[in-house]
Amino acid sequence: MEIKNQLQKIESLLPEIDTENSQVSKASVGWHLEHSLLIINSSLKGLTMTNPEDYKPKFSFKKFVFLNFGLIPRGKIQAPKQFFPLEIPTKESVEKLLNLAKERLESVKNLPSKSFITHPFLGDFDKKTTLRFLGLHTNHHLKIIDDILKK
Repeated sequence: MEIKNQLQKIESLLPEIDTENSQVSKASVGWHLEHSLLIINSSLKGLTMTNPEDYKPKFSFKKFVFLNFGLIPRGKIQAPKQFFPLEIPTKESVEKLLNLAKERLESVKNLPSKSFITHPFLGDFDKKTTLRFLGLHTNHHLKIIDDILKK
């Protein structure tokens, strides 16, 4: 699913923000939404801050598996603390991050293809790979949310 569509899905999930299901996740729907948006916003901002001439792709087996199969084991990988919501997510906090994500997604469209971010575990991602990563990561959390909402 394209990031633009995922942002629409996130918006549609705002009424469920407080829903929890401890059998699926320790975190609420709102936590997963906010976490996903923090990753999206940070990554899109990162693309604007790097020098494309510094992009040095390296092969990584983990990166290959993730990008080609989208495998993210649930509960096995701990995100860096800066991507954890600081407080209990509210409709307002998620909406603010959602609007920022929409703006940033527009702003990266005309960046050079070698604009990049450095993922803490998987290395450098160029613009296209960054967008793929964001789609896979967001999809991972949207699947968790779907399971939370199944009750």
